Amino acid sequence: MKILLLTQWFDPEPTLKGLVFAKELQRQGHEVQVLTGFPNYPVGKIYEGYKLKFKQTEFIDGIEVTRVALYPSHDSSVLKRIFNYISFAFMAALIGIFATKKADVIYAYHPPLTVGMAAIFIKLFRRTPIVYDIQDMWPDTLKATGMLNNHKILNFIGSVCKLVYRFVDHIVVLCPGFKHTLIERGVSKEKISIIYNWCDEQGLTQAQPAKVEYQQLMQNKFNIVFAGNMGKAQALDSIL
Repeated sequence: MKILLLTQWFDPEPTLKGLVFAKELQRQGHEVQVLTGFPNYPVGKIYEGYKLKFKQTEFIDGIEVTRVALYPSHDSSVLKRIFNYISFAFMAALIGIFATKKADVIYAYHPPLTVGMAAIFIKLFRRTPIVYDIQDMWPDTLKATGMLNNHKILNFIGSVCKLVYRFVDHIVVLCPGFKHTLIERGVSKEKISIIYNWCDEQGLTQAQPAKVEYQQLMQNKFNIVFAGNMGKAQALDSIL
């Protein structure tokens, strides 16, 4: 199967379903092409070794990666963040329609929501079905992080989400809670699959063991381990 992996973030940026995911798909016999942006996450500046261009194609471990221009930003400015999302979506849709290989399926990685919109434009022109992988539930995450608090804007984003859910062909979520939320919002349960996230096992096996002092500190103590993202949306104050 020929797969177009559409994601705003990809290696060398830190991302869950990046190069490791693409290589596994390739190992299973699929032909993978990645459509992504120039690396700038999480600092909002183009990585060293890259120069912002209209379009650039490179190969990473045998995976063809096409990068498109975007407005690099990842600060707290809502306006700059919107420019970042929209600029990538516009360029990804343009290049995806006219300058990528014909694919059997588009695997679109959300967030941001604009990636789903770009995928839909590509589908309309190239008749390619979409698998939509939701890692953040919008607009819930935007409100939880404090990025947006305007109810009218949040409701508008929620309406766009429902539109995207209707046009994509299948949806992948990472937990039962996400599936339940989507069903409450009108998505057919037959359209949703739960695929739990995984870790990079090789990265774990190559990790340095904890220092002896740290191991001793944990002995005979009641330890709480939080295994997950650490950010504004995770309510770390509640954990503490």
